[in-house]
Amino acid sequence: MTAFLNTLKSVKALISPLSAFFLGTIFTCTAYGLLSSTLSLKLNDMAVSTFEIGMVMALYYAGYIFASLSSHTIINRVGHIRAFGAYISILSAIVLLHSFSANSVYWGLLRLLEGYCLGAAIMCLESWLNTRTQNKNRGVIMSLYMITTYLGSAFGQLLLNIPDPNGIFVFIIVSVLYSVALVPISLTALPTPDIAEHKSMSIKRLYQISPVGVIGCIVSGIMVGSVYILGAVYASKSGLDLEKVSLFMFFIIMGGMLAQLPVGKLSDRMDRRFVLMWEAGILFLIAPWTHLFISGEIWELALVAVILGAGVFVMYPLCVSHVNDKIDDSERVEASGMLILLQSIGMIFGPIAISFMMQTWGAISFLISFSVVNGFFVLFSLSHITFKSTDNDSSTTKMTPVPMTPTRIYHKLTQDKSLTEKAIDFLQEKKH
Repeated sequence: MTAFLNTLKSVKALISPLSAFFLGTIFTCTAYGLLSSTLSLKLNDMAVSTFEIGMVMALYYAGYIFASLSSHTIINRVGHIRAFGAYISILSAIVLLHSFSANSVYWGLLRLLEGYCLGAAIMCLESWLNTRTQNKNRGVIMSLYMITTYLGSAFGQLLLNIPDPNGIFVFIIVSVLYSVALVPISLTALPTPDIAEHKSMSIKRLYQISPVGVIGCIVSGIMVGSVYILGAVYASKSGLDLEKVSLFMFFIIMGGMLAQLPVGKLSDRMDRRFVLMWEAGILFLIAPWTHLFISGEIWELALVAVILGAGVFVMYPLCVSHVNDKIDDSERVEASGMLILLQSIGMIFGPIAISFMMQTWGAISFLISFSVVNGFFVLFSLSHITFKSTDNDSSTTKMTPVPMTPTRIYHKLTQDKSLTEKAIDFLQEKKH
């Protein structure tokens, strides 16, 4: 009991300075979760093919890619708070434009713009947060951040049940939520990062720093993007009504939220790559079997959704923590952009490929694909942990290169008698 209370105190001490930051994140992600599932279901009700739904919704993550490649310039120029406020304000306005037309091509364009704005806003939040952490507690703080994101997303799924007879009310709610998210972030007393100095970052260099972190972000993107874009479609095609679809999405996100803190604390105590590998291995084994219970009782639905979510949603924060263990503050904004870019690549191509598989082979392809990508990641991680030296543990001390030319100390040692020679001379004098 004492250990539990001490843990709560330590978590409270970490949360208190970041409370406004986390509150703004919750409102942002509630709006995001509600909008993504609403658009997927509306497109499905409009008899749009599963593959086309995947294409339209994946454009959201194409916007993420554009944000990861360009928005760091604005963030470094005006600061994190101003940039966040600008992007979320634009996003709040774009959401309302969905009510003007139900054309899927038009919605695809809006999703592209929404992805750009939210991707840039997430860059602000994650790079800001990582400057407030240290390697010894980065896993816990990133876990708390992800808990707020998944808590917000889970609440967004519950809002799917709000009556919306004219089809416009839900867009107004999403816009209001984005606007409210600006308040705690804008008024926070938390100091923003020093952006006087910043360094560039490329995917090649990021891969050299952490190959497991880079590939893990892509795999995470495939799974997370598929859950948000196709999760509701999968549940609907598995025979669930709207209420159970809402519960499935709620519990899968809650599973991710509940797993964050224990997995984060574990990753602070051991090599994060091992935690990533074991998490992927478990998901590889259990993902296809959850389909057998999806149409059962409510408690069965809740249980399998929580387990699936726990595996899907812990990979990205572990990868982010692992990469940020190895870089300094001046690299965090652009590194955050690269990580978002990598996850976005998975979020685009994953749902497109999986939606095609679902249309061709049925709804169970949604889960089988999770097993396949996690099996690949386990093999990749194992090969790098076992045979490669480019992704060493963050606790390893950096070594100073050996001088290639003789130094002054070297000349002195070669000219003077060594300690061994002096000891021999001393013993000989003692004998005489």
